[in-house]
Amino acid sequence: MKYFYSFIFLVTLSLTAFKRPAPGYTITGTVTGLNDGTWLYLRLAKPDKDIDSCQVNGGRFQMSGHIQEKAIQVYLHTARYTNYVAFWLENAPVQIQVKAGEFKKGTITGSVTGEEDKRFEQLKQPLAVQTDSLEKIREATQDQMTRKNLSVQLAGLRKKALQIDRDYVRNHPHSLVAAYLLSVYAHTWGKDTATVLYSGLSADLKKSSYGREISEFIALNQSIKIGGPYADFEQTNTQGKPVKLSGIKARYVLLDFWASWCGPCREENPNLVKTYSRFKDKGFTVLGVSLDDNKERWLKAVTDDQLTWENVSDLRGDQNKAAHIYGISGIPDNFLIDAKGTIIARNLRGEALDKKLKELLP
Repeated sequence: MKYFYSFIFLVTLSLTAFKRPAPGYTITGTVTGLNDGTWLYLRLAKPDKDIDSCQVNGGRFQMSGHIQEKAIQVYLHTARYTNYVAFWLENAPVQIQVKAGEFKKGTITGSVTGEEDKRFEQLKQPLAVQTDSLEKIREATQDQMTRKNLSVQLAGLRKKALQIDRDYVRNHPHSLVAAYLLSVYAHTWGKDTATVLYSGLSADLKKSSYGREISEFIALNQSIKIGGPYADFEQTNTQGKPVKLSGIKARYVLLDFWASWCGPCREENPNLVKTYSRFKDKGFTVLGVSLDDNKERWLKAVTDDQLTWENVSDLRGDQNKAAHIYGISGIPDNFLIDAKGTIIARNLRGEALDKKLKELLP
């Protein structure tokens, strides 16, 4: 009997020794215009962090590793993002050819999902060309009637582009590109549309990272509307203490969504600081909700921009739960809430916010 067990042990050992490792990605690339020794980084789009790096040697570079998802969106970039290009990464050989200063114009092949994404973008190319042409005409003219007519046409083109996106999601239930589109536009399209489109996705896609994001949005979103009640939530402040929106007491509370990485948000912060200073003694305050995923950057921005009101974050980036609840599709965005808990205005900034508060708090 002991010989039988010895045989089984040897067979198991042999199978283990010759078991092939799970296939991963291999990125082989050429780059012109960068000095040898220049570092290149591979960065995840979500969460925002580098997962690989290498140095240029003789105009060539190579990276290899393994990802858990079928495909993910990543960036190849140099330090400080002086050069960068986004692409779909899979556990397969990927070839990249780029030029310094023109990474976005590079050639990237080897990803099945990436090739599908290129075909999808070609569907929207005619609309993109029309949009670019009309925007240039609008910028070149000062005639207000012409600009108004062009704005109407541009809005129509954007509406058509979004319809193409929705149709693609609806007609490609097994496509990771479709799931990605829905995860991006769920907040914009709203809970009802997102729910219908999500229900049509395949079981595998629902289990993907994009599918899980959509599912969480649908579960959390409260379809907040002006004139309706606010929705309470709790997140951690800059001192690590839990803070509830309902715990912020004032006649009027501005629920402000922003992030340290958001340029328009940082540009608007000085205006909000001035507004807060003018009205804080009259019953106005702010609760800042950061869509950051890096605590150090968030805290530094709070200090640098002198945001002295209460600031919170769950450090989940654009998957912030409060952002899901309030259906935030872009930042900066905000909601003005009165003492009764009613949403009385949205997306007031600069002079518009000042004017509203002057009416409410004379």
